[in-house]
Amino acid sequence: MAEIIGRRPLSKKDDLKRLLESTRRYYELFSDEYVEFYENWRSGLGAFSNSEYRRGYDRVAEILKEIVRYNQLILDLGCGVGTWSILMAEAGANVIGIDYSREALLKYKEYSKKSGVEHKVSEVLSDGFYLPFMGETYDGLTLNWVLAHIPHNYSGSFLLEVARVLKTGGWVMVSDSYWRGQEGGREQVQTRRSRMGTFHVYKYYYTPEELESLLKNTLGEVLQTETTPYEMLCIAKKKQPRTF
Repeated sequence: MAEIIGRRPLSKKDDLKRLLESTRRYYELFSDEYVEFYENWRSGLGAFSNSEYRRGYDRVAEILKEIVRYNQLILDLGCGVGTWSILMAEAGANVIGIDYSREALLKYKEYSKKSGVEHKVSEVLSDGFYLPFMGETYDGLTLNWVLAHIPHNYSGSFLLEVARVLKTGGWVMVSDSYWRGQEGGREQVQTRRSRMGTFHVYKYYYTPEELESLLKNTLGEVLQTETTPYEMLCIAKKKQPRTF
């Protein structure tokens, strides 16, 4: 699995476009390893042998099972290989998984078929800033380990696009790592090494209070926020139609 071998603060000298391209390439090449990563979660191996680390992923699963309703239409934005899409489909939802990685979506299709829920899920190749859907379409939307890789200065416009496709009264669940004083600062460049090579990855660490404020400003209401030793989970609700 990939290893973080360096962290440093993002500087004005960094070429953000190039950094985001490196981040994207890293996740495109990492799809095979992510299948193994989530298999380790289920079996408690690798990083998940640490019960505190595993707790965050377990809580995501528990909360999704609580809030997902039968036949809801849910958008899994940044779906990766489809772990959370499959969990929601197994709970009775109809799920659209969207990602910018063709490699991840191929695994998504393979994984959903293997799990027997291929009739409940569909995959779409697209960028999250320009979602190819009509407004007020989805009952719910997930952002699992996605928002931290969106440049902080653009997170508001990103979430407004999320709000556009969400029905009034619909929910959004955000899960991600959060600011705990990590080396490298809140907005940082991580150097990650894996068997595919070494990559520079953009990462921003929100505080719980900052994330709540961002979600209130773009969606309207925050219903629940909690933290585990490594992860932060937040559920928001689109309170009223927004003008775009």
